[in-house]
Amino acid sequence: MDHPTQPPRSLFRHRALLAHAACAGLLLLATGAHAASIYKCVAADGRLAFRDTPCAADARQTKLNVSGLPLMDPGAPRHAAASRTTRSSAHRRTRRRSARKRPRKQPMSWECRATDGEVFYRHTGCPGSVPGDGVVRWQDGGDSSSGKRSRRRRNAWGSVSVRGVEIPRAEACRRIHSAGAAVRDGHRRDAHVSTYDHLMGRDPCSGF
Repeated sequence: MDHPTQPPRSLFRHRALLAHAACAGLLLLATGAHAASIYKCVAADGRLAFRDTPCAADARQTKLNVSGLPLMDPGAPRHAAASRTTRSSAHRRTRRRSARKRPRKQPMSWECRATDGEVFYRHTGCPGSVPGDGVVRWQDGGDSSSGKRSRRRRNAWGSVSVRGVEIPRAEACRRIHSAGAAVRDGHRRDAHVSTYDHLMGRDPCSGF
């Protein structure tokens, strides 16, 4: 009857040496990054062992001095990289919390008042002047010598200067779309958005 072939003894010794080398590596990791001593112990029966304490009296002992891995910056304290990573993560979390707490800036628009009494609303600023619209209006005038004020007709087609005041966009949109906007003198000069731009989301008054 055939017997299975037994592995050669050299294979067992090779495996044993690999196992002991792995144990030695684990001992080195356990001692940290600083220099350490490891003891190679060979017993009377030939068994090999690695220890971080001296061998038994009946074993042949060899002391191995092993240096740990150097730090990237020898002058830096240990765990400095981990500390920097922790501080950086905490800083990012703090910035995110601050951004959430910071109130959003309120969008603004403009109330435009012309010298002929017209009032209209724009979202990107008021013009310095507007051309007359052909409507005859009255304006207050004065005689600098007498100090008396009078009313006179304006040129219906002349240029009219405009003064702008910044107001919240929500208020400007409310006045543009209010039911009484049609009777406000100057409403034809309001900022208006086409139906197409409104559907495309380009209406500054969307959401107000």
